[in-house]
Amino acid sequence: MARQRHEQSAGGVLLVPVGDHILVPLITVPGTQVVGLPKGRLEPGEDAATAAVREMREEAGLTGLVLEPLGTISYHFWARAERSRINKSVDFFLMLYRAGSPAHYRPDEVENVRLVPLAGAEGLITHDGERAIIRAATRRVRDLTANGFLAVRDAAVRDRLIAAVA
Repeated sequence: MARQRHEQSAGGVLLVPVGDHILVPLITVPGTQVVGLPKGRLEPGEDAATAAVREMREEAGLTGLVLEPLGTISYHFWARAERSRINKSVDFFLMLYRAGSPAHYRPDEVENVRLVPLAGAEGLITHDGERAIIRAATRRVRDLTANGFLAVRDAAVRDRLIAAVA
């Protein structure tokens, strides 16, 4: 009988405002044609939001402020090296760009990083679950731009965001 284990991960959709456009970073997984969102495993003692910020910095070279959760996707895959089935859950967060450059990604983790318009990101992403996360991000961006940043659901995050742009 094959072994199974659960893996908890986190990732994000980082909003990079450039003029009238909102760009998001997409990564290509090394040795594949898989295009997706930056994400990775939680380290011991790390919560999902902290892991999402760290993974964004490592995989995309960018740092951001977590605005709110976007959703969770779950899937499984076969890990040949471990000869086991991995059941994976990934918590995604909406983030606002603070600093960094996609030129500073870690090449040992991703093949490349590109900033693309949020409106076109869904069509470039390989997996359905991450496409659903992009759709959720697009809906929230519509809400945020229609109502201003005061539409951020978490009061503490809203206060940090207001302080950051003041």
